[in-house]
Amino acid sequence: MQTGKIENGKLEMVDKFVRYTNMNIFLTGKAGTGKTTFLRGLAENPTKRLVILAPTGVAAINAGGQTIHSFFQLEFGPQVPDDSAGKDAIHRVSAVQYQKFSAVKLKIIRSLELLVIDEISMVRADLLDAVDAVLRRVRRNDKPFGGLQVLMIGDIHQLAPVAKEEEWALLRDYYKSVYFFDSHVLTKTPYCCIELEHIYRQEDRKFIDILNKVRNNCLDSESLAVLNSHYHPDFEPSDKDGYITLMTHNRQVDEINESKLNALKTRLLKFEAKIFGNFPETSFPTKEILELKVGAQVMFVKNDPSPEKMYFNGKIGRIVGYDEDDGLQVQCDDEVIDVQPVTWQNFEYSINDETKEIEEKEVGSFTQIPLKLAWAITIHKSQGLTFDRLILDASLAFAHGQVYVALSRCTSLEGLVLKAKLSQSGLFNDLTINQFVAELPSREPNEEQFEYNKKLYESQMLFELIDFHDIESDLNGIRKVVFANKGSFDASVNEKISPKGQKFHEEVVEVSEKFKRQIGGILKDNFQIDNNLQLQDRVKKGCSYFLDKLADLEEVSSMSFETDNKAVNDQIKKELEVFRTDFYVKTACLESCLGGFEIKKYLKVKNKKVVEAEELGKKKEKKLKEKREKGSSVKRTKELIDEGLTIDEIAERRGMTRTTIEQHVAELVLNGEVEARDFMSKEHYNNIVEYFEETHDSSLGRARDVLGDEYSWGELRIVLNEMKRDSSLRSE
Repeated sequence: MQTGKIENGKLEMVDKFVRYTNMNIFLTGKAGTGKTTFLRGLAENPTKRLVILAPTGVAAINAGGQTIHSFFQLEFGPQVPDDSAGKDAIHRVSAVQYQKFSAVKLKIIRSLELLVIDEISMVRADLLDAVDAVLRRVRRNDKPFGGLQVLMIGDIHQLAPVAKEEEWALLRDYYKSVYFFDSHVLTKTPYCCIELEHIYRQEDRKFIDILNKVRNNCLDSESLAVLNSHYHPDFEPSDKDGYITLMTHNRQVDEINESKLNALKTRLLKFEAKIFGNFPETSFPTKEILELKVGAQVMFVKNDPSPEKMYFNGKIGRIVGYDEDDGLQVQCDDEVIDVQPVTWQNFEYSINDETKEIEEKEVGSFTQIPLKLAWAITIHKSQGLTFDRLILDASLAFAHGQVYVALSRCTSLEGLVLKAKLSQSGLFNDLTINQFVAELPSREPNEEQFEYNKKLYESQMLFELIDFHDIESDLNGIRKVVFANKGSFDASVNEKISPKGQKFHEEVVEVSEKFKRQIGGILKDNFQIDNNLQLQDRVKKGCSYFLDKLADLEEVSSMSFETDNKAVNDQIKKELEVFRTDFYVKTACLESCLGGFEIKKYLKVKNKKVVEAEELGKKKEKKLKEKREKGSSVKRTKELIDEGLTIDEIAERRGMTRTTIEQHVAELVLNGEVEARDFMSKEHYNNIVEYFEETHDSSLGRARDVLGDEYSWGELRIVLNEMKRDSSLRSE
């Protein structure tokens, strides 16, 4: 009973660290200790904006998330650190192309608060470093994982990461080992480890002790003898006993299952899966063409979604009947279960347009009978499953953790049969893992450390609120582009930008540094935030002061930086987008804290405003459009159109960019003064119309991602405005 209390206390500690701190966490524990249960609870009741990832497709489907490679769009193969890799490197971490991410993916990554990685034992060190590299760049934050909290779940004693000989040849000069804990990011980053120890799968104390020895690579001769007393090489179970054989290689498993199936004299039944959308073959939970027979031993590969809960993932049974109307009947012990097709869903993460929260979006599905032949399965596929009766053939074990995973699937020694004797050498003692495990207790946090990290997190977010270096850097970026291209910009642009940068440094950046020191002094005397009246009073006054000073930069967002040079236009647009986003988010955060600083409220506002960055650009564009409409610029463009001039000819005559004239045309189209089809090829016009009609999605960025770079922003905007005018497409 005491053990249960300790385990509950450890899970409560994990929950508190996830909920109230930014500390990275490694949640580990023996097989059957409840790691998966905790993950499911976290997914059902999230406390932060999170995504759940896993190293393999099957693990991702089971965890209800995405694969690491899919979410971060990483290539398979070694992720060699930096540019120091040789010419034979398959991939460099520094070459990660995050700029190809969709606008939605960028929003998700930038607004994340928690990244959960399940089955971390199978994640290679270089892959974790690649994740770190992407997060730093996309989030524009050079802290580990881009300042994001990471929860890693798994048992290092279970299945290890795979590194082929040629892959390790590329990585060995950069990594001490293939394991995740030897990644560069984790060796330089503080993180805590919480190990669950109470096992729920087994109740036999003697078996639990032996499993612990196998797991910790300290199996003594006596315990080995106990295991090998279950060695019965000629054992042939009765069909009704429900034994399943675990083996190391797919070919071994396939041979047994095919042989057993062929030996049955009953009719061969074929069930073809229905696959919709994006559901990769590597994630299939069972075969696309499933061949079964009455009399076949099978295993359920999904929990029963019905209220009856008749079966669970890993339950063993035998097919006892089939007809076209009622489907398959599977007998498990004394009950017969009617089995119908069920659906697995493949999710990707998206942003809810209304709430701005991260949510799972179904992108594909796989519908099939939830069974697979189960006279034998691989040890790899058995991870996470539980069996009452198990036959183990580990004679070809080749990796650390395989024997432990296999043995720990069984609920008792009585249900275990060995086809090959076990030996010490077959356990693959890994000194690297032994050393890491020995350090785990020193990383386990206590209540005092939790309180410290909670306060540290709150103070870090408070200092983030009153830090303005990012905005100053954005201003400098704009100023550098303008200064380097003086000939392209009106002289008044440089005259306005330079003084603003200097004034911002003196009145905001320098003042904020002094303000931080004041806040630090107050916290030193009273490390409280919520009930610290002196601190909250200073925060209120500070937010009011900085908001007033930030108002002076509003003009920068509205200034016209159009030039005749497309390359320069692209540069200045990129710098402006970053500035507008940071300015918008910072202003909103300061406004939210005018009544005092509350971390939960601050984070909610910050992340919501990061997501709204795209809408910010639309609002700015609308304001600029309204400003132009007050003058005669659009009217003059219309006059030249009536004279028969093309967009390029109008741009040349007026000394403006093509982009500016396209914006004029888009406004004229929206007002019904011209027709969109007159300003592009018939093919482009038809393809753009078809896209918007099919998707009902008015995002220009996503439209261009699909249609390609040969379609200009102007063409997309012109056609979209025509469709809005005709009420054929609802705007977002």
